Amino acid sequence: MQLISVLPAQTPARELERVLGDPFNPDAPISFRKLVRHDEREEPPSEAFEMLGASGVHAQLVPQAFGGRLTSFEELLALVRVVSRRDLVLTTGLGSTMLAAIPVWAWGDEDQRRQVAQMLLGDGAFGSFAVSERQAGSDFLATNTRAEAADGGYLLSGEKWLIGNASRCSFVVALVQMQPALSLLLIRPDQLPAGTLRRLPKIRTLGLRGHDMGGMAFNDCPLPANALLGRTGRGMEMALTTLQYTRTMIGGMALGAADTALRLALGWGRDRRLYGKPIRDIPAVQSLLLGSFIDILIAECVTTITARALTLAPRRTSLWAAVTKYLVPNLSERIVRDASVVLSARSYLREGVGDGIFQKIARDMAITSIFEGTQLVQLSMIASQLAQLVRIGRRDGERVDLNRLCDLGTPAPAWDPSSTGLRIADPGGDELVEHWFGQADSSEEDMEAGPRAADAVRSLRDQATALRRILATTPTTTDLSLASRHCVLHAAACCLQVWRTSRYVMAPEAAGGEWLALCLERLAGKDSSPAGTDLEGPVSSWMHGQLDRGELFSIMPFELAR
Repeated sequence: MQLISVLPAQTPARELERVLGDPFNPDAPISFRKLVRHDEREEPPSEAFEMLGASGVHAQLVPQAFGGRLTSFEELLALVRVVSRRDLVLTTGLGSTMLAAIPVWAWGDEDQRRQVAQMLLGDGAFGSFAVSERQAGSDFLATNTRAEAADGGYLLSGEKWLIGNASRCSFVVALVQMQPALSLLLIRPDQLPAGTLRRLPKIRTLGLRGHDMGGMAFNDCPLPANALLGRTGRGMEMALTTLQYTRTMIGGMALGAADTALRLALGWGRDRRLYGKPIRDIPAVQSLLLGSFIDILIAECVTTITARALTLAPRRTSLWAAVTKYLVPNLSERIVRDASVVLSARSYLREGVGDGIFQKIARDMAITSIFEGTQLVQLSMIASQLAQLVRIGRRDGERVDLNRLCDLGTPAPAWDPSSTGLRIADPGGDELVEHWFGQADSSEEDMEAGPRAADAVRSLRDQATALRRILATTPTTTDLSLASRHCVLHAAACCLQVWRTSRYVMAPEAAGGEWLALCLERLAGKDSSPAGTDLEGPVSSWMHGQLDRGELFSIMPFELAR
């Protein structure tokens, strides 16, 4: 098959990458030097946001049906990685806007969609998804903000806190108590009477210092009847469904930041000399760098498949988005930790290598495993779905076409908001895990990546069999380690199926499968062999080649701005 050099889903991201320039260059439109200066002052990187606005990024948050350029979430994921490799403050601001807009696209009426589309396309506006409260945390049922029927509309009272874009948002989607249950309201702050909405002071944070994090207090705030999104009482369902989209994009955020962390460590390992040779030649350093590269490839496969599933297998993403949100930030945080070991004292400095961007990445990355549900929240959701599947069996006659889902050479279909098929929970199982490690075992003929890959698959299959046996005997277990083990098996299955289905569009170095064997061994918990052996040597050379050629760390060729 012929190698495809540019995947259609990557085209907007490649264009944006060229426009934004090389962030290592102090004169680039969005440079690390400027971003660090804003972070030091705990202020938003206003020039960078303006640059993104001028580049049309807000149009990528509006579906094509409503005049924007959002097609599939696979395409949006590539854009998120490009922006996040520069600054997570940028993607957090835009992500909070996307989070507020998705319920409008999916359940709003024609006028509500028109209003939000006009604000995003015409003004480059920001939105806020006002769900969190001081005392409620992740317990939506503890929401105290309340809307009472009054004068043909609603009277809103309460406080929302720890929400993004709080001081600058032009529209708010808020989760509130109503009769008969939680509902979502679309609020336009510019249309409210004076004194009925008070924006609370900015909240100071460890990382994301430039993010607009704050709160809002509503005091007998009058809203029209058409502020209601969808039907009354569906707020919980709509909020949890919306989070499946954003949890997937958080995987892209973590991947983008991890790319820069590894890029800094790898460049430092190449240029820094100790005892007469580059420190990357030290075996322990080699192992850390190669392990981080493998973690990026694992995370990329997991996140990409979930992003494609949002339109190709939407009923599976209640489980898969939670897996992505748990696993990918974990892997990315490990990449940052290992990169800090390679950088040593330089990782602690607010100047020097990359103009001091690493210490900012280390602080900012921590948020990816916290917001939109912590790691414990994700594992709890995964465990409950696995237990439900064991108790009642598969209740879904739909089968996912894994070949289509994982064929990265064929773009995922565009999102049709009016036919959103996501569910809060779906007892449909995980076909990826079942295909590779379940009863429908793959044949050894499918394992063309070599004997080490085949050996890792056998080990993973044994782990899957053991997990299935435990779940069958204790279907109501609260042991979250079982959910964590399922995440590992899911990741391995993603890597296997992506390689099997998409070799024809991969970078030449990826098509042979050496990286796959290393991914499977790492996920199976096997100790890696010394660098320079049959697999580690070629994959390490590929990693260094991507650095030298200025490419994104990826199984797909993606040229960065130079």
